Amino acid sequence: MGGHVFCWLHCLDGLLGCRLKREIPLLTCISLFGIHQWALHTQMYFTWIDSYLDPLLFLPIALGLAGWAVRIMAPAFQWNGPFIFLAWAAGSIAFEAWIPAFDDRFTSDLYDVLAYGFGALLFYGWSKIQRRALTKKIVP
Repeated sequence: MGGHVFCWLHCLDGLLGCRLKREIPLLTCISLFGIHQWALHTQMYFTWIDSYLDPLLFLPIALGLAGWAVRIMAPAFQWNGPFIFLAWAAGSIAFEAWIPAFDDRFTSDLYDVLAYGFGALLFYGWSKIQRRALTKKIVP
């Protein structure tokens, strides 16, 4: 039985072909973000989710959308680990140090930096799985 945790993805070849497999994390993150924004709009509040879900989803959505756009022209494109790390560092500095310095609507929070980091780790892990799947066929 063994096999990879995402070996079921071969079943998703259909209308969108292989592209759907690669965009599942992006679509999941966008859906979670949309559901959270709808919950806020309907005045349903969840303290921890309201505080840390958006930072957690920021890098997977930002890099996922940019990667999707690049893969239209270069289908084998993948983000590498150092770039994902630099994106985490830049996002953390921008949103937790620079912007709060001049805009009172934003506060600096170390836990947000951790949430950005966890989102970057999730995105990096999914990127490695995709890279491995591109180099060898996953057999269910």
